[in-house]
Amino acid sequence: MKPTSISALAPALVSVLVPVVAAVLGASPAPARADVSVIDNDKTLDVDCAKDPEVSLIGNHLTVTTRGVCTKITISGNHETVTGSASAVFIAGNHNTVTLAAADDITIAGNSNTLTVRKSVKLKAPRVANSGTDNHITQPK
Repeated sequence: MKPTSISALAPALVSVLVPVVAAVLGASPAPARADVSVIDNDKTLDVDCAKDPEVSLIGNHLTVTTRGVCTKITISGNHETVTGSASAVFIAGNHNTVTLAAADDITIAGNSNTLTVRKSVKLKAPRVANSGTDNHITQPK
């Protein structure tokens, strides 16, 4: 029998040992987290933030209700109605109505939006930056 060098066996050993070591150590891929992007118009949608932590609304005339606290909600479309909670909210569209049970950072760049935020998620109070015009904002004092 002819001796075989370790370098000749290495690729075969690696392909066998890596899955075994991963299984022993309990390594498994993290569950995939999805995000929701709505480009359509005239839609109604319920979003579970635990499954879909980031929500992007690009279409117009959308009605969205979120459950739980989303990481981020981005509203680029117009005439949206959004209800829920998020750590960060960005409103670039116009004529939107956004009612937030809780949010930490809210940026409004669009115009003629109505925002109501009741409390923060983690901060002492919600932070609202409003560079748009004719926006109506209600927040805790």
